[in-house]
Amino acid sequence: MSVGNQMTSDQINSRLSSLAIQMRELMHDISDLSTNVNGQGNGLAVLEAAGYSSEANPDNPGGVSDAQYALNMLSYLNTPASLYYGTATQPDEFNFDQELSQLWAGQ
Repeated sequence: MSVGNQMTSDQINSRLSSLAIQMRELMHDISDLSTNVNGQGNGLAVLEAAGYSSEANPDNPGGVSDAQYALNMLSYLNTPASLYYGTATQPDEFNFDQELSQLWAGQ
């Protein structure tokens, strides 16, 4: 959508509804994945059992294992979902865009 293009109130309302539904579905999907991985309080073990390496990997930020890296990424995604559902607070500034950019695969 270009800046400055005149939209009608119906178009804006439709876009707002569409975005709200997409956000609700995305937050739900993220929350479900987090519950699936962390639901028993052993997310790292779940990821290792799923095939993620437990060995330190120098290619990952901080040299953490692939399992820990995946758990970190899931945590980064789950924080906005938790904020969305009102189950968490974000007291400090945190650049989710920057942290999650590692997963964009150049897109």
